[in-house]
Amino acid sequence: MENHSFIKFVPGVYVIYLSVPKVASSSISYAMLNTQPTVQPGMSEHSPEGKALTSWRPEKSPHPELPIFTFTRHPIEKFISYYKDKFVRARGQGFELDHLKKLKFDPDMSLEEVVRHMMTIPVEKMEHHGQPQHRILIKNGRLIPDFVGKVEDISSEWPLVSEVSLCNFSIDQKKNTTDGQREPLDLAEPVVSALAEYYAHDFEIFGYEKPVSKDRSIKVVRPRLRLSDDQIREIKGEIAKRSARFIRLADRLKKDPDFREEYLSSMKTAFNRFQVHTNSTSSKADPYVIGLMRRMKRTLIR
Repeated sequence: MENHSFIKFVPGVYVIYLSVPKVASSSISYAMLNTQPTVQPGMSEHSPEGKALTSWRPEKSPHPELPIFTFTRHPIEKFISYYKDKFVRARGQGFELDHLKKLKFDPDMSLEEVVRHMMTIPVEKMEHHGQPQHRILIKNGRLIPDFVGKVEDISSEWPLVSEVSLCNFSIDQKKNTTDGQREPLDLAEPVVSALAEYYAHDFEIFGYEKPVSKDRSIKVVRPRLRLSDDQIREIKGEIAKRSARFIRLADRLKKDPDFREEYLSSMKTAFNRFQVHTNSTSSKADPYVIGLMRRMKRTLIR
């Protein structure tokens, strides 16, 4: 599976979203989709049409030079949400994610059974919804987003994203929530300990309090490449520096109309430049477009 760093962007919203599964990703994607004039009522952000309208693609693919934002979530809370959504909901109908079947998971597994089995799978090969979040935010040692918020603080941090987006970018409507499955899960101490170690880098990098447990009865799988203490400190410092810059930008855009107008012009230019490049590249590669251009040329000559 390796890193699953996917981004989304749409015309008229001048930020790019780095999607982290089970971290309000459906709500944010749905909000982006609904800014588009050709969206149909009830269209899913996960449908082929929804993905097309939100320009869903790997982060390494070409994209406009716009600020990138994302959100993180408490690692164990994120895992519980993942278990309820992808396992509990799959009972009686099967997995929606083929990779879970290939990894020999079963929808009827208890949370503890899922954790114990997950600890036998190399981190790099685990289904990406369950992988550590830092693997999405960091690619080849490089931090991707310009702003990293916490979904627990999204009500206070979202206005920053909305301001920098230069549009009324709202996420009032929640999508694919597991709030309807509120029965408490009593996690055994070995499970808490295993998850805390599995997601250790996430706890440290994103500033979540890591649970303390002395029960090490579940052996924790180790990633092929672990971050050093120096790398973690460097990443944390870079996240703080970029987020502070993003906050300053949002504040200036809010307070300085002249700067906002100038900034909007530059973002439109960046998006248009990307569109020109994309059209040029696709025209060169698309036989239909090539044939169409040739026919038009022959018509003009006549």
